[in-house]
Amino acid sequence: MEEKVLAMESQAEALNQLTTDDLEGKFSLLESSSVDDDLASLKKELSGSALKGNLPPGRTTVSGTNAASPYQDTAIERELDELRSKVKDL
Repeated sequence: MEEKVLAMESQAEALNQLTTDDLEGKFSLLESSSVDDDLASLKKELSGSALKGNLPPGRTTVSGTNAASPYQDTAIERELDELRSKVKDL
């Protein structure tokens, strides 16, 4: 009977050790993590991607004006120019 009790106690202790949170292990994982390095690389990537003064992709400047043109279609550009000239005449 005593052997059964000792076996059950040792089994319970082993299960307890396996199921408890290992705080030291978690802290060591956090310390070894390169979160700060990842953050620094992301900041560097973001700061270099958008240069100040550059237009976003897909926009060009129209010759003769400094306005940005979101359209590449010449028919649309002509129609817009006609509308602009009509507005100026008013």
